[in-house]
Amino acid sequence: MTFYVAAYDTEAVYPWWEPDQPGMSYEGSRLDECLDGVRAVAEVHLRERAPASFFIVARLAEAAGPRLREILDHDLFDLQSHSFTHQNMLAIRDDPAAVRRELVDSKRLIEDLFGREVIGFTAPGGSARGFLGEPKLLEALWEAGYRYVRTLSWQPGNLAPAPLTQPFWFADDGFPELLEISAHAWHDNILTGQPSAAAWPPALPWGYPARTPSTAREVYEAYAPGIEHARDEGLLTYSPCFHPWSIHRIDRGAGQIDLLLNHARRSGLTLASCVDVYRRLAADPGLAHPAPRFANPS
Repeated sequence: MTFYVAAYDTEAVYPWWEPDQPGMSYEGSRLDECLDGVRAVAEVHLRERAPASFFIVARLAEAAGPRLREILDHDLFDLQSHSFTHQNMLAIRDDPAAVRRELVDSKRLIEDLFGREVIGFTAPGGSARGFLGEPKLLEALWEAGYRYVRTLSWQPGNLAPAPLTQPFWFADDGFPELLEISAHAWHDNILTGQPSAAAWPPALPWGYPARTPSTAREVYEAYAPGIEHARDEGLLTYSPCFHPWSIHRIDRGAGQIDLLLNHARRSGLTLASCVDVYRRLAADPGLAHPAPRFANPS
C-alpha cells in the first residue's frame, strides 16, 4: 500500500516577491489572503472527501481563531502544530524558553481552539537531516506530547527538492516511538518562484520542469510523476510539501490539489493525512524503518 499524504504548512503569506514587504503578516489583506488559501484547499478536500493534515502556526490561530475554526473544524482534517511563530527550531535548540513557546504553547493554543489533541509537529523550514542527532529537541517534542514529526524536507546541503525519505522511528536517538513522516519533492513556493538553491543534476527520479510553473496544471505536472514512482517502487508514502497561501497565489480554486488528489486516487494510492499514517504505523511499527534510509547519499 502506498499513501498519498496530503499535508499543508499553514502559515501567513510570505511576500518574497515584494522586497519592501519582508516577513509574515497576520493582519489586514495578508491575513485575508492566507485564509482564502486555507479555505480553497479545504474546500477541495471536502469536495473530494479526501483527508488532509494542516500544520498550523499558532500565531495565525491566535490572530484569526474563529475564522480558522470555521474553515478547518471538520473530521476529515488532521490539525497539528507548525510552531508558534515559525522559528527555526535548530537555531533555538539551546533556549528552553523559546523551545517551550514554539512546541508547548503552540500545542496548547491549537488544542484549545479546536478541542482536539495535537500530536504532530512540522518543523518550520525543515532541513536535510531534520532532528536526527538533536536529543534536546526530540526530548522536548516527546515530553510535550508529540508523537510524529515532519522535519526532513531538503536534500543534503539544504537544497531543493527533497528526496523521498520514507517514514522512520527516531530509535537511534533514543525515541523509538517518535515517527518521522518526511515531506517530499518541492516546497511549492520554491517551485513557483521563491528564490532558493536547487540541486543539479536533477535529484528527483522524474526530473525537473522545463520552466517555473505558473498555472495549476503546471504545478500538478511537476508533482504528478511522483505518484506513479511511489506506487511502482512500493514506497509507503508520497507527501509533497505545500502551503495554502502559495497554492492560492497560483490558482484561487486550488486546482493543482484537485488534480493531484484525483490522480493519486485513480493510480491506486490511498489518500491519507499524516495522523492516518501515524496510526497505521503505530499499530504495525515494522512498516517504518528504525532509522532513516536516505534516497540520496548524505
